[in-house]
Amino acid sequence: MDFCDLSARYIEALQKGELQEILELFAADAQVVSPVYGRLDAHKFYTSLLADTKSSQLQLHHNICDREGRKMAVYFTYHWTLKDDSQLIFDVVDILVLDDNDKIKGLTIIYDSRETSKKIASLRQQE
Repeated sequence: MDFCDLSARYIEALQKGELQEILELFAADAQVVSPVYGRLDAHKFYTSLLADTKSSQLQLHHNICDREGRKMAVYFTYHWTLKDDSQLIFDVVDILVLDDNDKIKGLTIIYDSRETSKKIASLRQQE
């Protein structure tokens, strides 16, 4: 597998919403920084994300790979249906930092989170 192919596997796993398939891409001690969920270990982040999600459709636009720096930027559009059937569509750039085994050890998610923050807060109030 080519180093840059990880971005397609990452997008596919997110779209399927299968926790184990997603976590297989991450190092055991991986950290995720999200504008809505904050800084969490990968397992906690994806458990929370999937609990809030009914379905996801992701459209990969572009990736930029830095093999020497072990970093990758993934640009995609996220069509997110929350568990209350509300829908959000937004563009995202994920910055991935990989370890020597091509596992994601750090992920920073970048997008305008004003609407998603409101929707997630609303979901929390419904619980």
